[in-house]
Amino acid sequence: MLSNLMLSRLRQTNAGLFDAQRQISTGQKQSVPSDDPSNVSAILFLRETLSARDQYQKNLQGALSMLNNVDQALGESANIAVEAKTIASSLIHSSAEERQAEALVIDSQIKGLLDLANRQFNGLSLFGGDAGAAEGGRVFEEFIGGIRYVGSETNLFGDAGLIEQHAFTSNGVEAFGALSSRVKTDNDLNPSATAGTTLVSVDGAQSMGIRKGAVNLTVDGTLVSVDLTTADTLGDVRTRINDAINTIDPTAGALAINGTGFNLTNNAGHSIVIADIGTAQTAGDLGINLSALAPGGSTLVGGDLNRQLMLTTNLVDLSTAVDFVNGLSITQGQQTRIADFSAATTVQDMVNEIDSLGLGLRLQINNSADGLDLVSEVSGLRLAIGENGGSTAADLGLRTYGLNTKLADFRDGLGMEPVTGKDDFQLTLNNGTNFAVNVDGVTTVSELMTAINVSAIFAGLTIGVDFSTGLASTGNGIEFQDMTAGANGFTINRVDQSLVADQLGILKEDPTSLTFQSADLTTVRVENVFTHLTDLRNSLLQDDTRGITLAGNSIESDIDSITQARATAGVRAQRVERQQQRSEDLEVMEKTILSDFQDADLTEVITRFQQLQTQLQATLQVGAQNLQLSFLDFLR
Repeated sequence: MLSNLMLSRLRQTNAGLFDAQRQISTGQKQSVPSDDPSNVSAILFLRETLSARDQYQKNLQGALSMLNNVDQALGESANIAVEAKTIASSLIHSSAEERQAEALVIDSQIKGLLDLANRQFNGLSLFGGDAGAAEGGRVFEEFIGGIRYVGSETNLFGDAGLIEQHAFTSNGVEAFGALSSRVKTDNDLNPSATAGTTLVSVDGAQSMGIRKGAVNLTVDGTLVSVDLTTADTLGDVRTRINDAINTIDPTAGALAINGTGFNLTNNAGHSIVIADIGTAQTAGDLGINLSALAPGGSTLVGGDLNRQLMLTTNLVDLSTAVDFVNGLSITQGQQTRIADFSAATTVQDMVNEIDSLGLGLRLQINNSADGLDLVSEVSGLRLAIGENGGSTAADLGLRTYGLNTKLADFRDGLGMEPVTGKDDFQLTLNNGTNFAVNVDGVTTVSELMTAINVSAIFAGLTIGVDFSTGLASTGNGIEFQDMTAGANGFTINRVDQSLVADQLGILKEDPTSLTFQSADLTTVRVENVFTHLTDLRNSLLQDDTRGITLAGNSIESDIDSITQARATAGVRAQRVERQQQRSEDLEVMEKTILSDFQDADLTEVITRFQQLQTQLQATLQVGAQNLQLSFLDFLR
């Protein structure tokens, strides 16, 4: 017994000595997970967190460096714009020769700004967004006489361990306003709901999408639950509801799909009720929380599910009539192309057709997913979208000179300047009839044509017989037609000091033709510093004082825009710096906690090691004495 007791004590002491010796040599409390499973779990978690923290710190440092480069590039861009504004201001009263010389300076500034917009850091474009850098490393490129942006509208985001990621680049739209924004449709193409329409492609009757679940169905007082959790299409919903109705009574009625959602029909003598279960919203989202009651039979129309327009949407599913045969007449700068949609079957086919024109245009689904927008990527060029003998542009809501076009958008947003209370222009027809038009209060092209027609009627003319106005069937503009007989000729002239006829592009001083199509002064441009520097250069070359003044004023607004973009980048940089500090503080705290869990207290361990040595020595001495005793010594 004494021997076993001594050996047990020796084993415990030696194990303690070994553990203390290991802690002194390694500085750590545990060597294997079984030493302290709860502590080891915490240690592993903290080590993983610190490893991720190290990567977060690198991400933050990289983001800060990128944003500092963005700030510097935007600062240099603003300086270029300020210099250009100064040149424009100083040349208002200069000679043509001086202007020609300064045009070369502006041209070099455009090239310098182009280099800044294409600047990179660590292989990433500062202003390319999440597109990184385009092939060849340039996201702004010279293109058919203008400057095209081929980057993204979305910034690159980095992970710093927060709930939300942080943006660490700018993009060409944010920094330089690189895309046009005016050709945005207000026409709802309204795709029809079909059996194949997926539930994820509809907004739902409550504009909350479709929250799938089960619904209660009551047929002639018999209640069942219909599970729609795994339904993928409107056809699936219809099938499962109708199967449940048929299981109870196949003569009761049915659920059907209409162009906007569902219809619920009950036959005479039957009642059908569909309702949500408790607080669920499946029936409400599907627009089928309906009660078709006995006895006479009825058909109830469910809520509009508002099917979203998608790239895969078939054009035959559009409930809005669109002329896809004639297509669009598109002019970008000096180039005109016809977008032919006659062979298109889906929205994606239309997008591909626009891409194939090579005009630097994007056809895309709008933010509300109910129509199409056409975006120009090219600065410095004028874009016009008109008809090609049909109504495609108007049907899609993409015509740049349409009935709803605001007169304030004419002449790059300068609009018109009527003389209040006086007539602005006068039309003289071939038979000698003349009438003046006052445009006070007129705001759109439609209202302008109405004002002209009303004045013509007051002059005794019959619209459509003697005289007519309408949008041009080819290209853009207002088409005037004089159908009277006589030798006076057809003219549209200014009245007194008003320049409205010039500003609307309807001035017609040549009396020979009886049909007249006005000029298109509603062209769309990418309004940014590249466009306005180009305007300034061209105005200097053409010795155009008014153009120089307008370009200088536009550049002043560009300075504000670039400054705002720089401020945004600065805010992001400050946010990154603050996160860096927080991350460093968290790292210190996590290392402290990790040390508490895994690092040995050397003072305590050395003291314990010495105590265990003393204990081992004492155990050996006592054991040696005890082992010398015999049985006879015990009996004594």
